[in-house]
Parts: sequence; structure tokens; C-alpha cells
Amino acid sequence: MPSSSDSSSSPANSSCGPFDRQAARRRHLEEGNLLRSLTLVINGVPNGINLGQGVCDLDSPEPLVRGAIESIDGGDRQLYTPYAGLPELRAAIAKKLREHNGLTEYQAENVAVCTGSSGAFFAAGMTLIEPGDEVIVFEPFYSYHWTTVPLFGATPVAVQLEPKTLAFDPERLRSALTSKTRAVVVNTPGNPSGKVWTPAELTALAEVLTGTDVIVLTDEVYEYMCFDGREHVSPATIPALAERTLTMNSFSKTFSVTGWRIGFLAGPREIVEKCGIVFDQIEVCAARPMQRGVQRALEELDDSFYRDLQTGYEQKRDAFCAALRDAGFEFELPQGAYYVMADYRPVFGDLDPHAAVLRMIEKIGINAVPGHLFFADPNATRTMRFQFAVDWPVLDEAMQRLRSLAN
Repeated sequence: MPSSSDSSSSPANSSCGPFDRQAARRRHLEEGNLLRSLTLVINGVPNGINLGQGVCDLDSPEPLVRGAIESIDGGDRQLYTPYAGLPELRAAIAKKLREHNGLTEYQAENVAVCTGSSGAFFAAGMTLIEPGDEVIVFEPFYSYHWTTVPLFGATPVAVQLEPKTLAFDPERLRSALTSKTRAVVVNTPGNPSGKVWTPAELTALAEVLTGTDVIVLTDEVYEYMCFDGREHVSPATIPALAERTLTMNSFSKTFSVTGWRIGFLAGPREIVEKCGIVFDQIEVCAARPMQRGVQRALEELDDSFYRDLQTGYEQKRDAFCAALRDAGFEFELPQGAYYVMADYRPVFGDLDPHAAVLRMIEKIGINAVPGHLFFADPNATRTMRFQFAVDWPVLDEAMQRLRSLAN
């Protein structure tokens, strides 16, 4: 028998504290979320204006609020819902997908309700992605896609869109594919870039993936915010992508309820069911009153709501971009969503993005998101991302302050 001094009889790392040993898959999050920390900074500035985090600070539609309140006030028993969501909500989402997205065969069984598109992405990743896999994201990317992939034990791989036009280059994707590639993430309209993928680009994507088992995970949160006559195209409507695509979405931005955390994933019913079972282990279910509110909104709001939403955001984009241009920022007009990625060097010089945002907060009390959060190489950009999903009085004040930078 080993003696009491034999190291094999002692617990591993016994000299360490019990929480000193942590999972390697979350070490990339060690420094915390800069986007959220800058929100705290601007919240501490008197009369500060937060154009950083995309909180969508607008009124929510009345049917949605009424549906949630009635549920809380006793129209619903406050019980867990089925893990894949209330049947009525799943049916309403499927109807929306048929009528608005062209997914004509989708029924309630093709939909699982989740806690926002982030919950849908996590459930899909835990269902379909193995440790050691690679997941391709297009750059500039939504930072949470990039930072979530390592939590699956997988490696994110950046494939750059054309820097000026944001066009998809099939050859860049083809050169990035390896035997480890498991998924490609498509964000349309894109955060932070505003890119809207075209049918031709999605068809080219399908051609590159032909003959592989690579899945396509979409994020279509800004689907009703396409500008200058562009139309949103769900990747799953491209015939060659249909059987390899999981559509993920959220109502946070469409209904201005970012804190409600109601979204969904949709696709072939067999894999949706498996993702739903995994989501059950993560969250059990999304909040019942919030599900009822979204159900009511989908059932009662007519198409004019979505048209007005698009028109309103396009007007804000045009006004806000004019102010940015007057202030000296350089950028391409966003094709969709409610963000602008702007080169700040003509205004603040060649500072790093974090320092440039802090300088702007100091000078005019406006926050933005440092652009390096959207690139694999933090030194690859001198940009910041603005969001314009605020009420007109706030936007007017922000535009006036921005224009003062040119004086």
C-alpha cells in the first residue's frame, strides 16, 4: 500500500483553492465583456447617450405587452411550458415563417422556442458541435458568436468578407474548410456590419458546401430591417441549403423587447426536437408570460407593423449617417440592421478602438462599441460601432453632439 506521504493518495492540486481550477473552455472570457463595461461607463456620465449596446430603446407594440400582462394577471397558470415552447406560439412562429420567410412547409413541429437567438445558438451548438470541431464565422462577426463557440469546445475560424463591399467570396470560404469544419454561421442582416446576404451569395455558399456534412446556423434577428429596396432572404429557402440549415431568430429587435429573451430555432423537425431536448437541460423553458406576449403580437399585428418598422429604421439610418459624415467619420452606408461601423481616425486619430471610444465619451458624452470586438485580430481595425435604435429626441441630441466634433 502507498504510504500516507505518497502523492498519488492526495487530491490533484490540493495546494490550490477549490475554485482555482476552472474549465479551459471559458478562459477566453477572463477579461469580461468590454461592451457591457462601457455601458456602465456611459451610464455614469450625466446626460450620457448609449449608442453602444444594441438595447433597442423603443416602445413595444401594445398587443405584445397586453398578452404578457394578462398572463401574469391570471389569464395563465404560472407553470412551466413545454420545453419547446407553448404550442400556440410555435404555431404562430411557423405561420410567420411560411408567410414572411418563404419556408412554406414549416409547421409548429419545425420550431422550438428558446431564450432569444443566443439560447437557440447555444442549444444548437451543444446538440451538433463536438469538441475539436471548427466553426466558421464571417468577419466582421457578431462578437457573441465568436466567444460562444469555444464554450462548445470548438474553435472559431474567421473568414473575411470583402472589406469595402462586404461581398461574400466563395474562394475564401473554400480555402478555410478543413476536415474539422462542422458549421458555418450566417448573420443576415449582419451585426455589426449591416450586411444583407443576397440569393446569389447564398447559392454560392451552398455550392461551396456541396458534398460536405457542414451545417449552416443562421442569425436573422434583424430580418425586418433591410434598406434601399433590399429584401431579407432566409438561407433555408435556398434549395441546396434547406436540409443543412437551422434558422435562428429572436423577437428582441422586432418588438423592442431585448430583455424578454424570446427567440426560436427552426428546421427539420427531427433535429429541432433534439435541440429542444438539449435546451430543456439548459433552461427548462422560456418564460411563459413573455411567450404569451410574443404569441399575441404575432397573431394580432398585421403586415403594416413590419413595413412601418422598416421605414422608420431606414429614416433613422439616413439621418444618423448624415450626422456621422458631417462629423468626419468614414463608413459605408449599412444595408440593414441598426448599426453603423465607422472609421474614426479622421476625428480621433490613430488611437486603438477602446481608447477612441473613451475619448468620445469624454468629449461629447456618447458611447459606441470598439470595433476590434468584431475581428479575430484586435489590431485589424480602427473602427467603432454605433447603434441608432433610440427615440428621435435622443437621436437628435446625439446627432447634434456628433456634429460638434467637426467644430
